[in-house]
Amino acid sequence: MAQNVTTASNGFLSFVAEDVKQSPARYLTGLALILSVIFLQKLSSPGLDEREPPLLKPSIPVIGHLIGMAKHHGGYFQILFDKTRARIGTLPILGGKLYIIFEPSMVQSAYRNKNLAFEPFAVEFAQRELAISNESARIVRETNLVPDFFSVITKSMAGEYTHRMNANALKYVSKELETLGSSEPLKIPNMYLWVRDMMTIATTEALYGPDNPIKGNPGLMEDLWTFEAGLTGILLNVFPSITARAAHYARARLQAALGKYYGAMKDQHEDAAQIVKSRATVLRSYGIGAEVGNFELALLHVSTANTIPTLFWFMAQIYARPELVSRLREEVVPAAQYGDDNEVTIDITTLDQKCPLLVSCYREAIRLSNQTVGNRRVMEDTTISDGKGNSYLLKKGLNVQMSAQVLHTLHSVWGNDVMEFDPERFIEKGGKENLQSDRAKRTSFAPFGGGRHLCPGRNFAFAENLGLMTSLLLGFDVAPLNQDYATFKVPTMKACVFSEAAGKPEKEGEGFGVQIQKKKGWEKTKWRFVS
Repeated sequence: MAQNVTTASNGFLSFVAEDVKQSPARYLTGLALILSVIFLQKLSSPGLDEREPPLLKPSIPVIGHLIGMAKHHGGYFQILFDKTRARIGTLPILGGKLYIIFEPSMVQSAYRNKNLAFEPFAVEFAQRELAISNESARIVRETNLVPDFFSVITKSMAGEYTHRMNANALKYVSKELETLGSSEPLKIPNMYLWVRDMMTIATTEALYGPDNPIKGNPGLMEDLWTFEAGLTGILLNVFPSITARAAHYARARLQAALGKYYGAMKDQHEDAAQIVKSRATVLRSYGIGAEVGNFELALLHVSTANTIPTLFWFMAQIYARPELVSRLREEVVPAAQYGDDNEVTIDITTLDQKCPLLVSCYREAIRLSNQTVGNRRVMEDTTISDGKGNSYLLKKGLNVQMSAQVLHTLHSVWGNDVMEFDPERFIEKGGKENLQSDRAKRTSFAPFGGGRHLCPGRNFAFAENLGLMTSLLLGFDVAPLNQDYATFKVPTMKACVFSEAAGKPEKEGEGFGVQIQKKKGWEKTKWRFVS
């Protein structure tokens, strides 16, 4: 019987050998297909320690997640969460992997964890975003410049320094408000561009003092927003002078203007912000004096790119609701102090307590518009827990991403009307029965990152935006340009690309126009702000 088996086996092998001779291409194609499947399976299932977050495989092996991110940017994480309902996961990408965290308490834990660092991203993107020289890039990589830099940022935004910035920004705002129409309304065809331009100057006045290189130069202001709009193309760094031409040349003009400002040491003027002085001092101490202006385009960009669009949404959501305007006016009247000579003083530090509805509207505007994706690099093998007995290993050298958009739209936290603007959503109800709900909202609200890299400018942004809004509510009538509230709809928001945190209106807010006029009896008001 054994002999029969051997004979049959030899016969089969002879048949296969003969068939291969007759059709070698067919067999080679089949072999290649089998090897390709094995290779793709290997790439799409990178080595995974059983302690790591579960693998979230893409629908298209190897490149599926990459395609999703390229198409939807940060919005891809919302799509992925809606599909998987995962708390945390590992994404296989081109043979590598990336961790993504969706669960709010784990996101906050990751932000606080000292083994998860933001600094490596600052180093890696500096040369792409700012086109710094190879020598400056070497200094950034090989010295303690980055930790020293982040250290002075935190110190420079401490209480007294932020108060001075607030005062300078709101001083400019008050002058602008005093020039608005008294007898005739000021007609503004595009509220977004009006807010953008006014607050860009207010912010740069606070940063740069009397030698502000942006003020009086509308071309540079347009360059700033052109650079911001094209930053993703610049970060890709594929022949940016061709593929991101407008942003590339806008960057060059901005850096030339900033180079003159810092080259003349105007950053050390007593009225320049402490953060401007301190950052420049650190750069010079590491021998980067000639390129300070190139580096500091980053400060100008982060100071304006998110705060100003947020202010627009804050204003648009309020003024599209006349009944809400009436309620807010009643709330802010007692928050102001009324002195002699038509002087009205607004103490920004009291608004959180005295104007809960206004502050709730501000945070709700942030919740709906902020789509930031937090990035951290795992510096040492680290374990994080979800607070429910589950722990996950994050391996050294891998990246972790966290989507604020996912947190800000969790139905379990915010309710079924999660995509609607609810003015009262952030008013804490208090009481034991609401304790868990209020805590969940605080944990799931993450527009400013967290941990040691919690956005240092958040209090400055609060003062700017709440100061302007309170003044407008008190002393001005703001109405649709055509007086028709039926057609006065909040513009559609564009989805953010990876280089953005706050969404911007489609077509730059085209069609959302307003008219502003001083209220009767408020024509001669002089605005003062305390922060």
